[in-house]
Amino acid sequence: MTSLTSPFASRVGTNYAPTDEEVIAIRDLLVEPLSRLKRLDEQLADLQKAIDKLTEERVHLSTYVDAHQAILSPIRRLPFDILQEIFMACIPTHRNCVMSAVEAPVLLGRVCSAWRTMSQSTPRLWARLHIVEPARFQVMPGSNSDAFEEKLAQRLETTRMWLGRSGQCPLYISLEGSQDLPPPHGLMGNESTAVFPSTHLFLQALIPFAARWKHINLSILWSALQKMSNLTEKDVPMLTKLEISQRPEPEPPTISWPSLAMFRASTLRDFSFAGHDSNIMDFPIQWGNLTSLSLMGHGWGVLTCKVALEVLSRCSQIQVCRLLLSEDNFGTPSLAAAAAGSGSILELPHLYSLHLTSLGLPLAVGNLLSRLCLPVLHELELRGHSNIGVDDPTFATNLTAFLATSSRFESLRTDTQMFTKPSLIELFHGLPTSITRLRLTDRAHPWGPPGMNVVLDDDAIEVLTPSPDRPIICPNLQELHITRCVCPSDAALRRFIVARMAVPDAALKRVEIQFTRQMQVDITADIQSFVDAGVLEVLTTHHHPNAGVGNFSPWQGLADAPNGGGPWTDFVD
Repeated sequence: MTSLTSPFASRVGTNYAPTDEEVIAIRDLLVEPLSRLKRLDEQLADLQKAIDKLTEERVHLSTYVDAHQAILSPIRRLPFDILQEIFMACIPTHRNCVMSAVEAPVLLGRVCSAWRTMSQSTPRLWARLHIVEPARFQVMPGSNSDAFEEKLAQRLETTRMWLGRSGQCPLYISLEGSQDLPPPHGLMGNESTAVFPSTHLFLQALIPFAARWKHINLSILWSALQKMSNLTEKDVPMLTKLEISQRPEPEPPTISWPSLAMFRASTLRDFSFAGHDSNIMDFPIQWGNLTSLSLMGHGWGVLTCKVALEVLSRCSQIQVCRLLLSEDNFGTPSLAAAAAGSGSILELPHLYSLHLTSLGLPLAVGNLLSRLCLPVLHELELRGHSNIGVDDPTFATNLTAFLATSSRFESLRTDTQMFTKPSLIELFHGLPTSITRLRLTDRAHPWGPPGMNVVLDDDAIEVLTPSPDRPIICPNLQELHITRCVCPSDAALRRFIVARMAVPDAALKRVEIQFTRQMQVDITADIQSFVDAGVLEVLTTHHHPNAGVGNFSPWQGLADAPNGGGPWTDFVD
């Protein structure tokens, strides 16, 4: 490339205004460069035409090659049964499939016509379904007045189509009923409209498939549940799991539980019920067949210790149990202890997982545990309200005595506010040596005055921290999880981890702490060597409990907001 020099180089790039003589000189200077520039533009145009022609030829050739290479794709040669298994691996395992085109099985049919045909002809892909009944209040103001009816008709049709593709496979179905409330009885009008507004339509769509129900989860109004009274145990020969959650309604009807004959299914092994003021003993369940039972009432529709014991006495094969308990009418801890001590002991030889939630003092929990013998208990979860332990100083003593009766006990999860600070420390000292996992939920209020509601603090953590001058507590502890951690300091946590890791036979494997406060001390450097060696996993988070979505949050309205979610895209076939 020829170098160009100019007598006006010092003027280029400035605001200099040339004289008349300089204008003539500049124009004479540009004659040859302009002519050369024109020739270069013509050459570039010719080259561009050649490039365009080559590009067109390449696209044509590439299309030809890609089309034939696609035929050679290995996935096209996979046997039908293997491809079916790949499709099945795409199905969610932690829940039922939703009516959405963004996940399997619907998404699989959007890849190509062959996959669409294959997916629709694979019944197992359509054996799981989560149904959400549309609600009238979800219709946007100003939208088409028929929007609700259109959405309702679409989901009903999708339900029938989906289950129709399931062949003869056992069905796993969950129905989330509308959150609309029914009108008062005086405004209902015709009795046929008593079910508000469309739950009965979904049940009518499901009932023809009752013979293949395997797991059924219904979150609906009681008035809708009555529509299933015509089903008998013979109509549900495959039913092994039944979950029912009662939706609140202003005037719930009286349920004749014995009339729900499907509850008598001899195949039923897992029963879950959450409702209001229901007489559990009226349920026509074959209790002796159950291996899993969950009775978690809403509000005050919960169990007393007496009723819980009566239910459990009928569940000789029970392995997993979750109960929501209310206070017994004993009045005081001493009377409760006397009443509990006067009863016989109920042994449940197969129960390995027990979850108890108390709505009052831990009397109900204590009373129930004092009447149980669980020789193979593996895990225990206790939940309760804050500071309720202050009225039962013997709770920790009785609890540790109960845990000592099981040689296989390994996991305890509890709210710290079921205890006073001294009784929590007593519990730590009395935990069986077999325990490997300890999960604590600390419900002390982060904005309260210093010392208010404090149960779990540095002193409690210190009990679990090895020291040369005392025996090690919980020598087999491998995991510590603390949720809503407020008062224990980062320094106390560091001492705990370092001291435990220094004892070979008491080394931790996982520590997970969720602090509801800002970080005080960065402990990363002190524990990094354990993490790098792969012998310890540590997860700590520090945040204000109100730092997520809320008023004035910068995350408001975003699909990926903390604790938030985005809308589902309905599937239209």
